[in-house]
Amino acid sequence: MRNPGRGDNSLRPSSLLPRGRRGGLIKLALLLAAAAVTISLALRLSAPYLVSSSVVRSAVSSSIAAWVGHDVSIDDVTDVHFWPQPEITLTGIKVSRPIDGQAEVIGEVDRLSARFGLISALAGRPDFSAFRLERPRIRIWRGADGGLDWSDQGVLSDAVRAAVAQTGGVPADRVSNEAEIGSVEIVDGEVNLTDLASGASVLIDDVNAVIDWRGLAAPLSGQGSFRLGGHSVSVNLQTPTPLALIGGALSAVELSATVAGINAEIDGMVSLQKASLQETEVSLRVPDVTETSAMLGFRLAGTERWKTASLETKVTRAADEWRFEDLDFEINGSRGDGIVTLRDRPGDRPLLSSTLALEHLQLDDLLHALSIKVGDRADVRLPSLTHWMDVDIRLSAATAGFGAFPLTEMGASLIGRGDTLNLVIGDTSFLGGTISARLSGTGEGFDKGAEVAVNMERVDLEALTSRLLPDGGPSLKGVGSASFNARLVGTGWQRNIDAMSGRLIITSDNGEIVRFSAEGLRRLAADRSYFQLSAAGDDGFEYRSLDIAVRFSEGSAEVEKGRIVGKDERLDLTGIIPYSRQALALTGALTANTTQNDSLPSLRFFIGGAWNDPVISPVPLPGLPAR
Repeated sequence: MRNPGRGDNSLRPSSLLPRGRRGGLIKLALLLAAAAVTISLALRLSAPYLVSSSVVRSAVSSSIAAWVGHDVSIDDVTDVHFWPQPEITLTGIKVSRPIDGQAEVIGEVDRLSARFGLISALAGRPDFSAFRLERPRIRIWRGADGGLDWSDQGVLSDAVRAAVAQTGGVPADRVSNEAEIGSVEIVDGEVNLTDLASGASVLIDDVNAVIDWRGLAAPLSGQGSFRLGGHSVSVNLQTPTPLALIGGALSAVELSATVAGINAEIDGMVSLQKASLQETEVSLRVPDVTETSAMLGFRLAGTERWKTASLETKVTRAADEWRFEDLDFEINGSRGDGIVTLRDRPGDRPLLSSTLALEHLQLDDLLHALSIKVGDRADVRLPSLTHWMDVDIRLSAATAGFGAFPLTEMGASLIGRGDTLNLVIGDTSFLGGTISARLSGTGEGFDKGAEVAVNMERVDLEALTSRLLPDGGPSLKGVGSASFNARLVGTGWQRNIDAMSGRLIITSDNGEIVRFSAEGLRRLAADRSYFQLSAAGDDGFEYRSLDIAVRFSEGSAEVEKGRIVGKDERLDLTGIIPYSRQALALTGALTANTTQNDSLPSLRFFIGGAWNDPVISPVPLPGLPAR
């Protein structure tokens, strides 16, 4: 809104000049613009006559030689045009260096295109930018110190050395960082990297990339793709200090890459020369573990049932140790976290140490990862972590599983030194009670033998026996304790079960032997020579105490003690159990607890056949005729 007291005589810059003078300035500006356009058109039209292609070619050759510090040769200039932008195209570029008196080619480019400044070209010193390299092939050597030996002189090498010296706090001679680069496009490139210490060579081919690097002192960003070991890799890279990164000094890097189905992201301080990371955030995601393993041609024991996997961690390398802090990982949707360290020990195997907390741990997979074959999921033993390194791992899991058995609030430790391995599971909630276990062995996959000790306290015996003996037959019902000690020889617990030896003890009170009817057994034994146990009925045998001890070896168990005491009578068992054939060969005796139970005469019988429904054969008592 205008102020009526002041009128409309606001002063504007244009109102300070007379009308005629303003018109003159406008005409002058238009004339200058027209002159600039005319001069630009004239320069582009006359440039082919004013700018020699040989001058541009010589300038390109000199520029490349100055940058890389080596001799450069160019076969031909195939094209020089000035519209819409001055650009030159050259073919057959070779970079070589003298080795033992002969020229060794360390870089080739089939076709190179670059834009150049018209004014600088007229002055005989063209400036180049927007490079396009078609089919470049570069050879690089990695020295024993981890440094890349490609050029030790030239603008780029001098700038790299100065940047590395400055990152190390060492004053360096001033190097011109004013050189402009611009964008670089690489089409179908190839890099051959040779490690001089080992003689190994790595070929990176099918390189296609676009790099934006305005100048030596400027940040670098780029994206590209290539093939490594037959696998396609795509990369996005950003760094504010590219010179320090090229020189192997710690440099800030943001990197994302995809290879063989693995998505990786790195954000932090990275050193290529020392393979070092400092406070670097690393993220890995594998959406299909099976597909990725097939692409890489590598599988690790214990990962056969993995479907998806991911991890995020902060990685630091100090001296001879890698540290993975704030580790957060997920396998098949089950999360875990903790800290992991990997220490290099000269003259000894590396040591992997960790403290991990998991939502769920499948003990079958853990044992299989140690090349201990709980089942027979692989015909060929897969490599395990303990094949390459010693381990010292502490684990805790909210839930765990071993076959069909669930566990909760589990704590465990795994210590491996050389060919010796110890797995200890502390008191863990198991079937209403607790379980603890210890597994110690030697050799690859315990092929030199192992010791197993398992103790269960106040567990649900019905749940335990129903899972161990799924085919039916007599089982226990109640709460009890069990201890199992065994010696294993050779690998594979199921395949090599006959080679296991040890002792099993089960104790319980106030329980029941399910599907064992003492009354039905007495009734049928009165007039039959043999019958199936199931024919005696499904009534159980209630007991007040149960005490069983067996010693087993070579696929068979000997009952050292088998006493089950009920309210009115007692059941005693002796004999053997050929468990490798899932059979029974026992002698049983039913006797009254006291002499007051005259209505319950003693009964002896033989139990044989398959344990899910054995055959009962009554045994005549001394002095009584056989039936």
